[in-house]
Parts: sequence; C-alpha cells; structure tokens
Amino acid sequence: MRFSILTTAALTVATGAAPTIPQPQSRQATTASERLGLTWLGNNSSLPKILILYTGGTIASGSIYGALDDTQYGQLQITGEQIIARNPYLLNNTQLAVSNWTIEGDSTGTNDALVMNMTRFAHDALCSEDSDIIGAVYTHGTNSLEETAFLMDSLINCGKPVVGTGSMRPWTHLSFDGDANFFDAVMLAASPGARNRGLMVAFNSRIIPGYWATKLHSTNPNAFGPTATGDLGLFLNNLPIFYNTASQPLFKHYFDISEVSAYSSYPALPKVDILYAAREFDGKLVLNAQANGAKGVVIAGTGNGGVPSGQDEITEALESGLQIVVGTRSPFGPSSPSITPTYAKSGFVHVIQTRIMLQLAIASGMNMNQTIELFEGGIRKAMGQSWYPEA
Repeated sequence: MRFSILTTAALTVATGAAPTIPQPQSRQATTASERLGLTWLGNNSSLPKILILYTGGTIASGSIYGALDDTQYGQLQITGEQIIARNPYLLNNTQLAVSNWTIEGDSTGTNDALVMNMTRFAHDALCSEDSDIIGAVYTHGTNSLEETAFLMDSLINCGKPVVGTGSMRPWTHLSFDGDANFFDAVMLAASPGARNRGLMVAFNSRIIPGYWATKLHSTNPNAFGPTATGDLGLFLNNLPIFYNTASQPLFKHYFDISEVSAYSSYPALPKVDILYAAREFDGKLVLNAQANGAKGVVIAGTGNGGVPSGQDEITEALESGLQIVVGTRSPFGPSSPSITPTYAKSGFVHVIQTRIMLQLAIASGMNMNQTIELFEGGIRKAMGQSWYPEA
C-alpha cells in the first residue's frame, strides 16, 4: 500500500490550500515517516530510507505503437511502485516510499502550485527535526525537469541529497533508459558522498549539478548538461563516482521556504513570463505581459544580455511595478551587469532558471533594487563594479 496525495494535490491546485498531512491513528508520530504517512518498501529496516516523489513524465509513459516508438507515447502509464518492481536490486540497497504527485490528465511540470507544494513536502520530510529519511529522488517529465530542479535546489538546504531523474524513452521502448536512470538516482541519493552538493540530476550515467542543469537535446538519451562548470561525476557499475569534494556555486542564493510560503497567492508562485529578444524586439510585449497579470518578465537577450529595442516600454513597465531581468539567449556565458542598472542582469543563471529565481524573489517580498542585488551582487563584487541604489 502506498501513500498517495493525488486527491489532495488536485484539491490544492484548485483551491490554493496546502495538502493535508495524514496522521497516524493509534499513537503519536515519532518520526517524519510516521507523521507523513509514508509506507516503506523493503524488508531490511537497516537500509537507508529514500523518499520517491513520483510525478510521472516519460519514465511513467508507454506506447501502444510498439517497441520502436519514442515520439507518440503516453497512452499507457505505470506507477512509482511498478518502476521500483522493475529493478529488484533497488530494495537490496535501500528502503523506498512513494509519494505520488501526478495529476490525472495533466503534467506536473506545467503546474507551479503543485511543484511548490511538492517542494514544501520534501523540505518537511528531509529537513524537519524528526526526519528519518536520508535523501529524496523526484521523477519528472524532462521538458521542465530543470525548472523543478532549480526551485527545489533554492529552497531545500539541509545537506541531504535530492536527485532529479526521468527518461527520454517510454518504458515500452526496446532501449528504455528510465530503469537505469532511476536506479542511478536512488543510489546517488543514498550515497554519503552526495551530502552538501545541492540538488543533482542523474541522467545517462552522468551526475549533473541541478543549479546549472538544462535540457540540451530534444530527443537523445544524453539530453541534459550544465550551462556552466561541468558534471559533478559519473556512474560506474551504477554507483556514483564524484570528481571533486562537495562545493556549491559561489553566487547561489537560498530562499526561506517559510517566506515564500507566506506569499499571498501561495501555493502558486508569482506569474513571470519569458520573452525572447531578436532584432526589432517589440517592447509592447513587456507591457502586454504585465497587462496579462505578470509580476515579472525575463528577457532572453541577445549576446551579453542585450535588448535591441523597446526601452521606452520597458521603462514604463518598471515605473508601474513590473520586475525585469535580462539574461542571454546564448546557451553558455553570462549576462553581465550594466554600470548603472535599471533592471537586473541574470549573470550566469540561464533564462529558464532565471524565471524561477525571479518568482522566488518576488514571493519573498523583494523589490527591483533588491532583485538587482540578488542577481548581480556576487558578480559585481568579483568584477570590482560597485553599485549603490538610490534610497
């Protein structure tokens, strides 16, 4: 029997309420596992406990069109327990509990409120004083796996590993990559060497830092890579091998999950849109986004964070309260600070992750000047380029 929050998750999305935490009936809970109603799979209670946050995606999807189809799948679905049952080695090494975060007829990755609630649940399970859980793995559709990675990496900061994984091929395919990716992710989350490294992505035998991870190929199994630095390690015999001791990005910012949870529209995050800049960029797009309810806009700028045109409309939007961050549409390299900023430049943070970071900044109550400092403070200090905003 598994703990499922399918119903409460759907209710949360509809009402904005936090999910109800089930309580044991017979006695007072003594551990997070008991308090959260988790049921552990495995017969060896001495093995490390790894929480599985199951959101579906390609790893859960099959095709009715046969073993060669890897583009038109989705008609068949399997559960987290079925993924575990496919690999008998998992329970020789760990205890696993499945927490189900799928939405019937929808994708978890398209729903900020659900992902935010899942992050809060994981934070509680891993970081509470009564936690008896070593780490967590979340499965995810690969189209937005990196967004959830950055969100969770920005909010869960107690040293315990969280690992994202998925697959590029459905489980009905003759070369399904999900079984190996899932096993690798579990072994990584259970590894003592995984502590204090932030969120990681286990994909195609690679260990990729979640802060920098992005999807670089639309169909190949080797789909993910970092936009800066490099891989943290790899898997040999399906065991994690790290290249270096644990470290974190210099300019990384951890947000207080209680402050974000106090945001007036919680569990939804503020609406932030991404606009792609090209020659003759129309600044009215910024005003249109604001009129449509956006609290912030991220512009994927040209080159080193350039915006070719539309400055008058951008100024108008800023004066009426919109927050704007400009990144680069290039897959690698920075969007570096201006000498005297009016909006933020994203530094080394990729535009997809910039959107998440801006959402969290607004939800935390930061104004435009504070957001500029959030994105630019570290890189400005390194460049020797000080900026003192007006009071």
